[in-house]
Amino acid sequence: MKKSLKSMTLKKMAISALFIFIIIISFTSYSYKRLTHSAMLDKGHSIATFVQAGLISHMQTSSHEKQRQYIHNLQNVSDIVDIKIIHSPQVTAQFALPSHQQYFKDPIIANVFKNKKPNYRFTSLGKNPNILRVTFPYIADYDKSIDCLLCHNVADGTVLGAVDFYIDMSPYNRMSSKYIYIMLTILVFSLLGVLIYMFRFIDDHIVDPMEELILNSKSAYENHHLINMDTIESIELQAIAQKMNLINAQVLTQAENLQAKSNELLLLNQEIEATRNEIINTVGNICGVLSTSTAYHMQRVSQYAYLLAKAYGLNDEECNLILSATPLYDIGKAGIPYNILYKPGALASDELAAIRQHPQLGYEMLKHSSHALLQTIATISHEHHEHWDGQGYPQGLKAEEIHIYARIVAIADVFDALISKRTYKNAWPIEDVITYFTNEKGRHFDPRLVDIFITIIDDIMKLKAKYDILESGDRTIKEHFESSEI
Repeated sequence: MKKSLKSMTLKKMAISALFIFIIIISFTSYSYKRLTHSAMLDKGHSIATFVQAGLISHMQTSSHEKQRQYIHNLQNVSDIVDIKIIHSPQVTAQFALPSHQQYFKDPIIANVFKNKKPNYRFTSLGKNPNILRVTFPYIADYDKSIDCLLCHNVADGTVLGAVDFYIDMSPYNRMSSKYIYIMLTILVFSLLGVLIYMFRFIDDHIVDPMEELILNSKSAYENHHLINMDTIESIELQAIAQKMNLINAQVLTQAENLQAKSNELLLLNQEIEATRNEIINTVGNICGVLSTSTAYHMQRVSQYAYLLAKAYGLNDEECNLILSATPLYDIGKAGIPYNILYKPGALASDELAAIRQHPQLGYEMLKHSSHALLQTIATISHEHHEHWDGQGYPQGLKAEEIHIYARIVAIADVFDALISKRTYKNAWPIEDVITYFTNEKGRHFDPRLVDIFITIIDDIMKLKAKYDILESGDRTIKEHFESSEI
């Protein structure tokens, strides 16, 4: 299933935005965590320095009991969970204090006294995993504002003691998580806002202009004008419109050329058809002479057959095919000896048999052709003397075994022969002709076609009247043949 430009663009943008979003969140979370970690360490260092300053102050003015009370009070502030002061062996010995030797079993405390550097470690205490342990050494130093060596009999740089305490960092972690969630929410809504904006942007600046461009291109093609470039905002769509204008111009030029060629071919085809019909009519007239008919006999039969085919319900193509083919339905008579065709009086049985060969002769002349018109002529020539009851010739076909074209032409041929004056007979009255056809229904002719023919008899007679006018002023082709030396 094909996807829309909008869905494809939004999908690509969503994937890209999600990738960038993950990178930003990861970097921000990491940076904020590092910042929080640094803030926690700073707080631990500040508390340790504060404790140091307080102890020094109490050492100068207070007893050891007050110092311990100070330490106890510190636990109630600054989120300190536990705190203890660890004396060095030198201080313990100098002031006869209780021994803190057991604390030195802790490797962290031991390392602080040894390395003289503070130690910060995140750990857990009971069920609370968010604990920062700070172990901070106090070192004797001549350069300090308070000279520690005035009270302590130790060398410069000696670790006098250390403060070891635990700070509850849960509030910091909660605050950190809160701000991360806030940042995450802002980023999510920002991402949604960008996607919505891009969705509208694609509609306003890509999809809608493209649809309008397509409609303008169609209108330009149909009305033979160029696409108006002033209404297009983007350079890319203007480039597309320019190409469409170029293509439209080429297509229109080709269409005009094709139309001109088509008109030429149409005229040529009409000329070919007119020439073909003229040849067929001329040959048909010759056949009419050969069959002792008038010059217009074949043309009248063709027109009668056309009207009957129309009334019967054949399509236009078939009706026109009958109209074009019928003038040559008696072409087989060209193979009958002239003395038999024009013999006065009755024909002998062998001469009658020769005459009855003309349907087969006409068929043999044209049966090998693959052209639809010539195939139709061959069929009509072969079967127009067959009878509905099977008593006709040359094949003895009956009913619908006889092609519908031949059944139609048979009625038209006999009608014209009866209604027209010939050298050997007068024209029949129309009433006698209708009576004859009524009597021959189901014997000589297709009953249904006879009924249809009678319903259009007025149109048939009008057509005959037109040909009577034409024939009354013309010399027949037969007269031309009779006056010639042929």
